[in-house]
Amino acid sequence: MNDPELQQHLYTLEERLLNPDRESDRSALANLLAFDYQEFCSSGRIFSRDQTVHALFTSAPHPAIIAFFYVSRLAPEVAHATYHSVTEHATTHRSSLWIFRDQRWQLFFHQGTIAHHNAIIHTTPI
Repeated sequence: MNDPELQQHLYTLEERLLNPDRESDRSALANLLAFDYQEFCSSGRIFSRDQTVHALFTSAPHPAIIAFFYVSRLAPEVAHATYHSVTEHATTHRSSLWIFRDQRWQLFFHQGTIAHHNAIIHTTPI
């Protein structure tokens, strides 16, 4: 998979995880998370894979869009995605580490940090 294809593929996976209510079968989302997945939430809490899967299965709709999505390939089977998720209430800076394992891309680590509404949003990677 070349880098533009990887960028589009990971964008699609991130969008599915960001908006789980759009899935016809939310159980398919569990396969996107590595068995050793961990998340540092924008709330300050740390979630395990099981906690995140539960949240994906039970979350209410919260329309969000992805802006300024960028992927850096760190190694042949490791990629780092950064982006902003934008809702009517907040913009959140997001960072995800993806690994290619068992013939598919899996989310290994994710962190979200709430940005102030008046924060400067960069249009290029920093």
